[in-house]
Formats: sequence, C-alpha cells, structure tokens
Amino acid sequence: MRSEIERLVELDRGHVLVTRIASVLSWDQETYMPVKGIEERAEQLAFLEGLAHEKLTNPEIGSLLHALGSTKANPLGHDSLSPDERAYLRVLRRAYDRETCLPIDLVKDTARTIALSQGAWVEARSKNDFAAFAPWLEKMLSLSRSKAACIDPDKPAYDVLLDLYEPGSTEADIARVFVDLRAELVKLLGKINSKPQVDDAFLHQECPAGRQAAVSRWLMDLLGLDKDRARLDVTAHPFTSTLGSDDVRITTRYVGDFLPSSVFSTIHETGHALYELGIDSPAPFRRSKLSEAASMAMHESQSRLWENMIGRSAGFWKPNLAKLHSLAGPILDGVTLDSFVRAINRVEPSLIRTEADEVTYSLHVILRFEIESDLVSGRLAVKDLPGAWNAKMVELLGVEPPDDSRGCLQDIHWAIGYIGYFPSYALGNLYAAQLWDRLRETLPNAAASLERGDVAGVREWLREKIHRPGSTWLPGELIERATGKDLEAKHFVAYLNEKYARVYGF
Repeated sequence: MRSEIERLVELDRGHVLVTRIASVLSWDQETYMPVKGIEERAEQLAFLEGLAHEKLTNPEIGSLLHALGSTKANPLGHDSLSPDERAYLRVLRRAYDRETCLPIDLVKDTARTIALSQGAWVEARSKNDFAAFAPWLEKMLSLSRSKAACIDPDKPAYDVLLDLYEPGSTEADIARVFVDLRAELVKLLGKINSKPQVDDAFLHQECPAGRQAAVSRWLMDLLGLDKDRARLDVTAHPFTSTLGSDDVRITTRYVGDFLPSSVFSTIHETGHALYELGIDSPAPFRRSKLSEAASMAMHESQSRLWENMIGRSAGFWKPNLAKLHSLAGPILDGVTLDSFVRAINRVEPSLIRTEADEVTYSLHVILRFEIESDLVSGRLAVKDLPGAWNAKMVELLGVEPPDDSRGCLQDIHWAIGYIGYFPSYALGNLYAAQLWDRLRETLPNAAASLERGDVAGVREWLREKIHRPGSTWLPGELIERATGKDLEAKHFVAYLNEKYARVYGF
C-alpha cells in the first residue's frame, strides 16, 4: 500500500477515535447519566465534536487526496491504485469534502444543542408538553438548514440532508417510490380490514421486566450476537451505538403489558449489531471509514430482515416458542404456534411507529417524510406541527393521537438532529425484502434450517454479502452485487401480500 494511503488511514483513525469517544458519552446520556448532568455533558460533546472536526478537516488530508488523484469529480483517484484503495479514497473524499464545508462554530453549536435538545425532548415527552420542546425543534431545524447551506447551497436543503444518510437520494426520488408504495399498502390494508381481526389479547397481559430481560438475553444468544463484543441496556427509545470495533451497545425497552415490544426491539437492534460486528475490512483499513456501514437504509435492512422476515415467521418460532414460554411465563400458557404467529403479525393501524405492524409501518415513515420536508422548507411552522401530525395520522392510518407524547413527540430523531433519516426505514424494508428473496434462492435450505433452530446459515450469508464490505460499495452497488438487480419495491410488496394472505386468509 502506498505511503500516502497509510498516512491517510492514520489521520482518519484519529478522527474515528474521537467520534467513538463522543459516542460513549452519547450512549451514557441515553442510558445511565443523571438528569442534572446534561449541561456539562453538552459542553463535553461540543468539545469532542470540535476536535473531531479539526481532525477531519486537516489540510494534510486534502493534500494527500489530491496527490492520489482523488477529486470531487474523480473521488476514486488514480487507476493504478488497488480496488480497496480506490474505495477508501471515495469514502474519505466524501467525508472530507462535507466536513470542510462546515464552520467549526456550527459543528460545536450543533453538538451542544443536540445534547440539550435531547434532554428537553425526554422531559417534554414524559410530561406531554410539546410547547416546552418547540423552541428546541426550531433550533435543530435552523442548525440543519445552516448545515445544508454550507454543504451545498445550490441544492434544496432537504435533498442535502437526505444524502447524509442515503448517498445519492433526493426528495423527488423518494417521493416517487413512496407514492407507489403507499398505494400498494392501502390496497393491502383494505383486504386485511375485510377479514376478521386476529386475536392477540394474550400478548397484552402483564409480563414482568425481569422475565422480559431474560427473553432479550436469550434472543441475543440465539441470533449469535457475541456478548464479549456487545451488551444490552434499557432506554426510552431503543437504539444501537458503536463505541468500538469490538464494542457495540444495543438497547431495548420493557412495556409491562406488551411483551412483543421488547422481543422485537431486541431482535431489531441485534440485527444492527450483527451488521456492525460483521464488518471486516482489509487489515490496513480497519478502524477507518471503510469499516462503516454502506448507508443507514442498508443498516435498517439488516434490523428489519431479522425482526420481520425471520423474527415474525412461523419457521423461526417453531423450535423456539417453548423456550420463549418458559422465560415469559404464564402469558403464553396454552398458546399454539399458529395463534402466536398470527398474533405477532396482527395488522392494526396504531399510534406508535416502533410498534407498528409491517403493513402500516411504512405509512408511519411516509408521514414523517412528508412532515419533515414541510418543516425544513418552512411550509409548516413548528407551532403547527401537532395539528399537522394528527391530521396526517387520520389521513394515512385512520387513527388520531390522544396526546402529543403518542403523536409528534414519540420519536427522538428530530431532537438529535437526525432530519432526513426517516426515509431510511422504509427504504430498509425494500432492501430487506429483496435480500430475503435472493437469500432463499441461493440457500434453498434456509427455511428448513430455521425450523431446526439454526440461524447460522442466514447470518453468514448476510455477513458475506452485506456486512463484510463495510462502505466499500455505495448502497446501489451493494444491493446489485448481492442480488443481481437494482433496488425494486416489488419484492417487498409481494412479500407482504403473500404473508398476510396466509395470516388473514384472503
């Protein structure tokens, strides 16, 4: 490897090191930090984000990229470089160009505001007090617009923000996908609503947090998550955080009268962790930006595939329901495999995105996509958000939130500046379904293996096709290499129709 590449990796690792130290503090804030520690934590994070910014905008990085032929027009650099070296240059060039557009004062102010905004969101949600959070949302939107203007003043702000999470995506492209997806989901929902509803009453019995915690630990083991490299904690909004190449933290939440909340949150976050821990870049590039996921939508594809295609299937629970019963206790007394699988796949429009069924989930995402677009553009004022949210809930899902805690305050994303992230969830569903179809084509015994309680074959296929390459390939390239096709929504639509025809009998 050329000495210039080696030096770039050295500089890059310094930046990654600082960002992961910051991740430790952010993870602690969401799990164990005392409430009154928020103001000093905000200053700590602002300091670290400023330091990370300085490391990534080091002029030496720009000089080395130039020497290797990497430019905005040709980020891959000279043809004489190896494929791994060229992939690395592309990833680092993108990060460097983006970061050098941002003033350090904006970077620090954003980090500080995020920490304070997150604390304000937690309190506002617990007290159902949107008015208390509204000024913080105004600040996060203003900072996001400023960030977008710095990165590319010639593009609409929302397009710039979307591209941060899914490279190459635009509002127009996503809107086109969502128009067709919405129509298909509404059609399927109509078929389901014409049939008798599935009984899931037994899932709404009280299940102590201690039992649910035991279930979560068992599920992590079952899916093959290495507990020497990962751990589980509890939070208000489940998430996964990478603190190191061998240190990934996942979280879940325990709802006393709804066991599936923790079961599927744990499976979902374990899917994220398996992706992070499965990245295996060539040794010279470990702990560099090549050892990161291809995109957030690709990340979501892994969590959604494990949670839904596998975790809600009869094949997965056939060998495992008895163990779940022993851990969860009396709420599963007398429950058959068929009634359990039908219950965990019940379709019913509901208030909370993270607990939505597969059919209505993407409608929750479409709602957020449309609203955050309006917020960023200024078409929707923050003060009018609760009313707009409730109106769209009625329009898309036919339900109206009784309060803002179960409405526009339910998600943490806007509070922490993740504006433009939400479409990744629905795109992740599309990636997941296409991967699931290809996986079953290339592993015809996958279903039989799941029924024997063996998930290793599925896990290793995903590791080889998606996890190991890290960010070597752009998302579109990665899905084409894994499945032989560009991303197509038809796989997800076909999957849902086939599955729910069985569940509801149409």
